[in-house]
Parts: sequence; C-alpha cells; structure tokens
Amino acid sequence: MTETKKKRINIIDLLVVLVVILLIVAAYVKFGKYNVKTEDSSQETITYTVDVYSVRDYTAQAYQSGDIVFDSLTGVNIGVIKDVQMTDAITYEPAQDGKLIKATNPYKKDLVITIETPGTVENNAYYANKSIELKVNSQKAIETKYAKTTGTISSINIECE
Repeated sequence: MTETKKKRINIIDLLVVLVVILLIVAAYVKFGKYNVKTEDSSQETITYTVDVYSVRDYTAQAYQSGDIVFDSLTGVNIGVIKDVQMTDAITYEPAQDGKLIKATNPYKKDLVITIETPGTVENNAYYANKSIELKVNSQKAIETKYAKTTGTISSINIECE
C-alpha cells in the first residue's frame, strides 16, 4: 500500500522566502537607482569656517593646522584644519553704573578655524563627506584627537574639481 504524500507549504519556509525577498528589495533600494544622492551629486572641495568663543587657552592651543576634525555626534570625518586664528576672548563686564562694557579676557580665547573637506552640494545644501550637513549660522560640535568644542559655522565656500 502506497500513500501519496501531499506537499504543503510550511510556515517557516514561507517566512524564509519572505525574508529573502525583503533583503533583495532592501539591497536594491539602498544601492540601486533610488540612491540619487550619491549618483547625481558631484564631489567638490568645501572650505568652511567655524567660530569658537571663549575657550581655555590650552584647548585653543590644541587645534593645529593639519589635524583631522570629526563630528562629535557621529564620529564622521568632517575635514582637515587648514588655518587657526586665535585672539583674546571678548567679554562684557558690568560697569559701576550697571551698563556692560566690552573687555578682553587673556585667559580665554576666541578661535576662527578654517576646515577643508571633500563634500557635495545638493539643492543649496552642503554635505561634508556626503553625510554631515553644513549650514551657515548653525552650531557644529567638532573634535580632533586633542580637543573637543562647539562653534558656529560662519561661512562656506566651494571649489569645483
């Protein structure tokens, strides 16, 4: 006596097939034609300046030309320091009449750090290494292997390659 076995689809087999199909679709979306940002954007050199106010002298001294700068939040490389300008910090001190007067603090420094990075420009937005958006007047947490601080992006310039 021979019995014919009916082949039924197992739930686990069905789930495995669905997961494989989802992985294929995800790979297509990630690396395929929908990844317009990396295909349509051109690589350019972006130079931007970051103004840092009232940091300690030894923190200011830690920023040197040639150091690699990282985004503090993501750890992504956002450029190389090309120039550092340092001045005594400007503070406002209360006068005897209650008004604030402008004064310099020799124990604190103001910095203008010029950073150069490869990047892209898309729809009037600037991206360092295609991932970190740079905006004028925005706060940027920057760090090197020697120091970490926050500054304000004051200017952005591009050079087409």
